Amino acid sequence: MKKNILTLILFLSMLSLVVTGCGSANNKTNAAETAGGANAGNAANGSAVASAAPDNGSNISNASNASNTGTGSAAAGNTPIEVTNAWNPLKVTETPQKIITLDFSFIDTLTSLGITPAGNAGVGTTKIPEYLNGMLKSEVADVGERKAPNLEVIQSLKPDLIVASVDRHSMIRKELEDIGPTIAFDDASYDQIIANLHSIAQIVGKEQEADKVEADLNAKMEQVKQQLAGSPSIIVAGFFDDEFTVWVKDSFVGSLLSRIGLNYAYNGEVSNLEGKGEGTKMTLERIHEINPDYIMVYGDKTDKLQSNPLFKDLKAVKEKHLIEVDRNLWSRGRGPIAASKIMDEALANLSAGAASK
Repeated sequence: MKKNILTLILFLSMLSLVVTGCGSANNKTNAAETAGGANAGNAANGSAVASAAPDNGSNISNASNASNTGTGSAAAGNTPIEVTNAWNPLKVTETPQKIITLDFSFIDTLTSLGITPAGNAGVGTTKIPEYLNGMLKSEVADVGERKAPNLEVIQSLKPDLIVASVDRHSMIRKELEDIGPTIAFDDASYDQIIANLHSIAQIVGKEQEADKVEADLNAKMEQVKQQLAGSPSIIVAGFFDDEFTVWVKDSFVGSLLSRIGLNYAYNGEVSNLEGKGEGTKMTLERIHEINPDYIMVYGDKTDKLQSNPLFKDLKAVKEKHLIEVDRNLWSRGRGPIAASKIMDEALANLSAGAASK
């Protein structure tokens, strides 16, 4: 009898162990299935993110071609911004690292924000305007002439942003946009230069720096205005092949000089110039009719005019106020740094007691 009872107890104990083991196995199986399902779901989500991201490696795109999902900015933790310009609006999700500038005003603007472009288009033998010497943080690749940039070189640099000129590069707009995200600006006046400064600052994440650049320029304008002697009349002109090209008052340099209190003496119609410029071709006779107090001139030497009675009768010549200036600064620069340096030179030459050149 006792033997039968012991046998029954042993049987029940073994049965309990078997049931417990099965339950444990089922729990492990359920846990594994749950984990596997979660991993599969995460993998699916990861695949969706990957497929939503652009496949060209760029973090900037023209808004017309940009994804509306905003996946790139969500992944980067940034809020996408849309930057307006003369061509397609640009949707930006991350700061561009390789920027190509196709005119002096744009490399000037980037430099004022503390950024050096990967490449720049120059003019003739001038690849970088001389007035920027010592301000660039690294080497800048030469991408050809600003009027006809080398598209193969630009493509080889794999830019994630190209900054172009509205008029000068309209004929190659499609080619540029095929290479990478492209924006275009005009630089015809001081107001446009400042607007470009803030637009580019948005793209590169330098809004505070842009505000300071503008504030510093405004402060300098007031200082220069107070130090200038009166409000003398002035024009800026290029002299080539016995002909003058005078910048109009609404041009970049004309509007800048007007802001510092000078009387810019010409605001006529703009000639149909080769390339791009807000100027009017004039003879010496027409210059004599305007007869400003100061003439800032670049280009050919005016020595050949020394014997011309009209030239000798110019007020600026008689008072030794015909001043030779750098073309790359006074004509081609058109940026915040150029504006600051032009004001420095204007003050040095036009302030009371300034020595004549």
